Amino acid sequence: MNVKRASANLIFTLLLLLSLNSHPSFSEVTTPETLLLKVYPDGFVFIDYRIHVDQTFPTQNITVFGQVLEDLLVIDSDGLPLDYSIFNSTLNVHSLGTDEIGITYLTQDLTSKYGRYWTLTIVAPINTRIILPVETAITSLNKVPELIETNNDKVTLLLDSGLIEVTYVIGVVGTQEHAQIVLDEAEITIMEIKKFHIIITEAETKLQEAEDAFSQKNYAKAETTGNEAKNLAIQINQTATQAQFQIVEAETTLTTAENEGRTLGLFGAKDLIDQAKSTYDFGDYSEALSLATQAISEAKESTVSISEEPETFLTLEIFGAIIISAVLVFGFFFLRSRKKPQADPKKKKRRIDSERIFREHKTLIPEEKQAIQFLVDNNGEAFEAELYDCVRLPRTTTWRMVKRLKGMNIITVTKFRRQNLVRLKTKYDIKE
Repeated sequence: MNVKRASANLIFTLLLLLSLNSHPSFSEVTTPETLLLKVYPDGFVFIDYRIHVDQTFPTQNITVFGQVLEDLLVIDSDGLPLDYSIFNSTLNVHSLGTDEIGITYLTQDLTSKYGRYWTLTIVAPINTRIILPVETAITSLNKVPELIETNNDKVTLLLDSGLIEVTYVIGVVGTQEHAQIVLDEAEITIMEIKKFHIIITEAETKLQEAEDAFSQKNYAKAETTGNEAKNLAIQINQTATQAQFQIVEAETTLTTAENEGRTLGLFGAKDLIDQAKSTYDFGDYSEALSLATQAISEAKESTVSISEEPETFLTLEIFGAIIISAVLVFGFFFLRSRKKPQADPKKKKRRIDSERIFREHKTLIPEEKQAIQFLVDNNGEAFEAELYDCVRLPRTTTWRMVKRLKGMNIITVTKFRRQNLVRLKTKYDIKE
């Protein structure tokens, strides 16, 4: 009797293994069939999407949008709740036996606000329908919508997959009077900054675009572009001030090192300061700031030259041969150090596996990959202003990109002398 029971158990186990092996995995990565975003005036976004799944798979891995989700509800085709777990923006749903999953939740992570302007940002895997709040005026879109309509004072957009950015304001916008006020404020700001001989050509160009839009009676665009010109001028002025302060500090650090006799390694610091000043004069304040920061680092790491160490009390008449030999040996090593000034044992070159980052985060857009590769090529770190120059995106877009990469646990962002220093996580370093 026991033999029969053991045989039956063995057959059942074999059948179960054959059934499981007929599937490539125990879970499946899925994308939505439909995706709806309903935006509220306070910045919350209600997300609703439906997914058709293979009911023979025990679990489904579903990407969610946002880090903090409120009122999350996961149901099957009959409206019954399903068990789930969530980790790193991936929802693992226990879906065995159902062919459809419905997901709804609220999040604030998709919107940001600057002044009275809101921006909705999402990387959508499929075509997405977006419903904006009542009395919303769209100021900019990063792509042409497939559909735009107004119903009950609400604007509805249908946008194709990929990066979606919608900037909007709630309430009346784009009047001639208000646009004129914005242009006047931008012009005054630019004139005040130019008094300090700061080069703000980009801001002046943006202001000219705003004035052209105003002359064409496109007051909404004039207002938006005028604000961009003003903000750009302020940002450039802040960077220039930081660069100027950093150059002065670099010169002070250099003088301190010279007074302390730490002259070995100062040649590179002096050269970096000269480059920073030249770059500053040309109006590239981000690069000037970076060069000055490097100069401070090199000046602080300078050491006392062997040739400047205190003389011994031994006389040449007694130990002449020893002194001559020592001078020859010291001269040999001194020349070797001069030939290779770049060899600094304190600085270790990081080897970073960029391909691993791209494999683990397949939703990265081209600009994000470009920024990551820029960090890899710069020893894993760079100032946010340098990333802006690299990807050639608007500053607000670059800021949101950095925020997204940080949320994906790819980078860290720390403050360094009133600037954001972006670093790739050390977990992506290639182990020796």
